Amino acid sequence: MRCKLRKIICAVLCCGVMAASCAAQAAGGKVPVLMYHDLTDDAAATNSMTITAERFRWDMEFLQQFGYTALLPADLIDIQSGAREMPDKPVMITFDDGYRSNYDYAYPTLQQTGMKAVISVVAYNMQPSSFASDDRHSLTWDEIYEMANSGIIEIGSHTYNLHNPQYGGNGAPDGVNGVMRLRGETQSAYNARVGADLTNALTMIRQYTGQQTVNYFSYPFGAYDAWMEQLLNQNGVRVSTLTNGAVADISNGLHRLPRYRIMMDNPVSSLLRQSERAAPALARVSVNGAEASLPAYNINGNNYVRVRDVAKLLAGTTSEFSVNWNSEAGRVELISFSAYTPRGNELAPLPAGSKQVQSVTEPTVADYQASMVAAFNIDGSTFYKLRSLGDLCGFRVDWDPSSQTVQVTA
Repeated sequence: MRCKLRKIICAVLCCGVMAASCAAQAAGGKVPVLMYHDLTDDAAATNSMTITAERFRWDMEFLQQFGYTALLPADLIDIQSGAREMPDKPVMITFDDGYRSNYDYAYPTLQQTGMKAVISVVAYNMQPSSFASDDRHSLTWDEIYEMANSGIIEIGSHTYNLHNPQYGGNGAPDGVNGVMRLRGETQSAYNARVGADLTNALTMIRQYTGQQTVNYFSYPFGAYDAWMEQLLNQNGVRVSTLTNGAVADISNGLHRLPRYRIMMDNPVSSLLRQSERAAPALARVSVNGAEASLPAYNINGNNYVRVRDVAKLLAGTTSEFSVNWNSEAGRVELISFSAYTPRGNELAPLPAGSKQVQSVTEPTVADYQASMVAAFNIDGSTFYKLRSLGDLCGFRVDWDPSSQTVQVTA
């Protein structure tokens, strides 16, 4: 009887695991994971680990504009277990090390754009606020506590102090590289050395953040060791990442997830560039009560119109704006309350037939402020949602469902 009961229990558990795995696979299971380190307001100080705060803002605006849902490690655990569904366009945003700029620059931008991120800290380098210097480069525990309790930041581990600065860090002698085992080291010795570091890190994170669990670990230098994965599992750390660039697939598990390194010359707008099918359409528009039609491309149920057509339509109103193409920067530049100079080809009909189109990779500049806006460059013209142009240039856009007309107040 007991044997039969055990078989039934095992069958139920196996079915649960399979169902959870299938749920992740049914949702696709694939998540691009983005890797950041430090941010700066000095464009001359960027490198392979540091981008400008402005570039980070554009990255987050891109994700927001194109409907991405940022997931935390806790969300991945829930999705893989079947407790929640994978969103249509998932992404995970990660920061390594715990730089002060994560609080000064990244945190406000995440709040403004509705994004979330996990920050894996080198616990040894984090500072109590009472001892923090003005020129510090690392976060304080007070800053970490605030972010961890905001609902949009999860704190993970990047070790307590195993970046091996005493050996020169990455590329150290005798193969000492992050959490990799030493030459000739036994597993028991490894567990004592690296396990103590992990315990210290997890204890400090729990103590200073109030997080009951630490779900996430990022491998220093992306250097993986199977013994470390065993330690992570023993300590309840269920998600870990490396640094090899590829799309993560959580249907294969939550450890050793690949990540894309985001740099100035490899922004999110290029990495996740949208490729969509566009069908020609006509957008019915009313400008201050006067009806007109704008040639448009319907992309995913939204009409995108040529920016110069809109500028022509609003010429002479209080919301007119000028349009300039900056060929060197590869972007559109708009000036509100400025007269538009027609080119003569505005409002030209679009060619018949749908086509594959790609999103723009550079921001739009409106009144000298650059923002990442959902837009597509099609046949040499840039197409935007009318509401986006209204937000950029200050005119009101409403939808009248009874007449199926976009109403513009300019």
